[in-house]
Amino acid sequence: MSGLMFMLSGEHKTLPAAEVLAAIKAERRSFKIVEQLDQVLVVETKARPEVLASRLAMSREICHHLCTSGATEEEILEAVGSSDIVDLLPHGKSFAVRIERVKRSAPSINTLDLSKKIARVIAEEIEFKVDLVNPQQELLGVLTGEACVFGITAARLDRSQFTRRKPTSRPAFHPGTLKPVLARCLVNLARTPRGGTFLDPFCGVGGILLEAGILGAKIVGIDIEQSMVEGARVNLEAMNIRDFQLIVGDARELPSMEVDAIATDPPYGRQSSTAGTKLDELYREALPSIAGVLRRKGYLCITSPAELELEELAGGSGLIKVEQHEQRVHRSLTRRIHVFRKK
Repeated sequence: MSGLMFMLSGEHKTLPAAEVLAAIKAERRSFKIVEQLDQVLVVETKARPEVLASRLAMSREICHHLCTSGATEEEILEAVGSSDIVDLLPHGKSFAVRIERVKRSAPSINTLDLSKKIARVIAEEIEFKVDLVNPQQELLGVLTGEACVFGITAARLDRSQFTRRKPTSRPAFHPGTLKPVLARCLVNLARTPRGGTFLDPFCGVGGILLEAGILGAKIVGIDIEQSMVEGARVNLEAMNIRDFQLIVGDARELPSMEVDAIATDPPYGRQSSTAGTKLDELYREALPSIAGVLRRKGYLCITSPAELELEELAGGSGLIKVEQHEQRVHRSLTRRIHVFRKK
């Protein structure tokens, strides 16, 4: 396995790194965590950077990891100039060096000056032409906490795509729809395989379905309200997604099927309706039904308000808790994101 360095978005404390690891698993690759720092994750894996970049939402850049040093200028220059690192750099290609700082890490370092010094060190060892506009290779150093992590850029994420798909820009809009970045993250946390069958049993107007469909999954959406199902159809067709099935139905009594992955955001917020069912009852009745259509060892990613104990409500459903994350939505609502695996 080779080392990949992920520059994370920093928009949540735990979700970006968890999404990376889940996406690697969804691509049927193994991994070993090497370092987990503030907004930087380094793993050993054979997963392809460009493939992961096409999946991820909460990362910014993926690099081939070169080294990690302390966060002083002396330690950084010594690490980058070592023979072990220089031998890994491509010779005869135009190059640029970029240094980024996470939050207030290493405040005494001038990142522009440091990048120039690193470029000079490299130029002394290999054939090296600086091109700051369109380099063939870019060396990225990230100052994070007490460390500086270096890599050669392999792939950048197009995060602007999520802005273009914001809920208010779609033909059918509902105020309870998740933003595309979070919807894509949930799809990845469910370890959704490309070409696999994906289900959202509370699909609403299809925000999560859109992200699964863009990844190439065969999508199935179910909602108890006809108007929501029609809204999902309009939104999917507007994005030229054709391989989908939409059903008006109740998540507590799902039709016979088997799916590879499930991600869903049941109704629990201010703008949502539970059709007269108490919230804890809705989850308690829906979870066995959802687990029943999930293939063995498949993953479910499901949200809830923080006050609900889903592990307890899922008791007897054959679901094993894998991970959990919390996200503040507004003053009176904290969202909990749960990942379960079916036995």
